[in-house]
Amino acid sequence: MESEARNQINNDYNKFFYATMCHVCKRFDVGVQLKLCSNCKMISYCGKEHQKQHWKQHKPLCKAIQDVLQNYSMDYCGGTTDEAWAAKKLTFARLVSSRLERPLHVDEKQMIYFPKECLVCHESKSLQSCKKCAASFCQIHKSNPDHWKPCVDLGLCLRSNLLSIKYSSPDLHSYLQRVSYTSHTFRDMQGFIKAFGSDYVPTNSEISYQLLAAKHSEYLTRPLTLFYVMRSLNYVKEQENLVIHVVGASCAEKATLSGWEVFPRLLEAVMSVKIVMIGPELKHHDVPLLSTTCAKKSLTIEFHDVLYEDYVRSSSFVKPDLVAGFNLNIYKHELGSERETWAPSIRMLAEQNCPFVSTSVTRQDSKKKIERINTILGRQVDYIYKEKNLYASFTPHRVPGPERVCYHNQYVVVYQSFCP
Repeated sequence: MESEARNQINNDYNKFFYATMCHVCKRFDVGVQLKLCSNCKMISYCGKEHQKQHWKQHKPLCKAIQDVLQNYSMDYCGGTTDEAWAAKKLTFARLVSSRLERPLHVDEKQMIYFPKECLVCHESKSLQSCKKCAASFCQIHKSNPDHWKPCVDLGLCLRSNLLSIKYSSPDLHSYLQRVSYTSHTFRDMQGFIKAFGSDYVPTNSEISYQLLAAKHSEYLTRPLTLFYVMRSLNYVKEQENLVIHVVGASCAEKATLSGWEVFPRLLEAVMSVKIVMIGPELKHHDVPLLSTTCAKKSLTIEFHDVLYEDYVRSSSFVKPDLVAGFNLNIYKHELGSERETWAPSIRMLAEQNCPFVSTSVTRQDSKKKIERINTILGRQVDYIYKEKNLYASFTPHRVPGPERVCYHNQYVVVYQSFCP
C-alpha cells in the first residue's frame, strides 16, 4: 500500500505545506513516522526517499533559513500576542526572501507562517495533530473550544488543498454552456453555482457539494464580483469593447484564470472583453497571453509584470473602462518607506477617471484601504458602494494570526473615480 501511495505522487505537492504531514506524499495519519529536516527543522518527510526527492528544491530555502536564524530568533515567548507573533513570522519570511533574492513560493511562506506549534498557545512540545484539520495542539488545547471553532474551516481548507493535487483546476464547461446575459436569476454565489454548476456534483465520491462549491467559487469570485458591481450600479457600456485593469495581480489571479470565461457571457451589449493583469509579482510566474472566443463573445487576458504606474507610462497601455484590485494590501508598508510602492500607482489610478472596485478579506481590511487611499490622495475620496460581497469565495485560506483563515473578496468598495 505504501509503494502504491508513493507511485501516485506528482509534482503538484509544492502547492501547499503542512507541518504535520510528509511534504511529498501528504500523509499524516497515525502510523506515519515523520522525519524532520535536521538542518532547518521546519519540514518533514515520511522517509529518506521523499526527503531526497524534494532536497534539490528545498536546499536553497533550507540554507537561507539557517542563515537568517543566526541573527534572528524565532523562539516563541510566552505572553506574546497572536498579532505580534504573526508579525514576527512575516518579518522572518521577508528576511528569508531577501536572502534568496526572490519572492517565497506559497508552500515556502506556509512553512514559516504555520510551523509545528499549538494553534492556540504556540507551544512546540508534546503536540498532537488533528485528523480533520491537520493542525497541531498541545495537551491542554486539543479538546478546547478554541480548536473546535476553526476546525471546520481549516478542515475544508485541507480537503480543498488535497483536492488541488488530484485536479489542477475545476471543469467549468457547464457554466460556459449554460450562462448567458438572459440567465440572471441568481442572487449570490451559492445561487450561481446551484443554477449552473449542479451537474458537477458527483455520487459516491470524496468530492462533496461543499468542497465542490468552495473550489468553483474560488475561480468565479473575481468575474462575478465585477458583474455584480456593474449590475448593481447599472453600469452600461455603450461600446462593444470593455477594457478592465486588474492592479496588484498575483499568483492568485494566474491560478484562477479559467473562471473569467463566464464574464463576457453575462454582458449583453459587450462583445469583446480585454482583461489586463498588472503587478510585479507576475514576474516570477509563467503567465502567457490567454485568448478565447465563443458564441460571438471574445475574451483576451494579458499580463504585465510591473507596477501600475510603469504600465500606464508604457507603450502597451490601453485606457481602462474599469479598474479592479482584489484583496490588495496597499497599507502593508509605511508611506515614505523604500518598500512602499502603492502611492504612485494610486495617484496614477486617479488620472484614469473611471470606476475602481476594491475587495477585501475582512471589514477591517476594507476600512484600512479606504483610509490609506484618502491619505495618499490628500483628501476624502467618496465611495458610492460599500457592502459585504454576495459573490465572495467559499474557499478558506490559512492566515497567520488570530483569524486562522480568510476568504477572498468578502467585502467590496466601489468608487465612481478618484477624481475630485
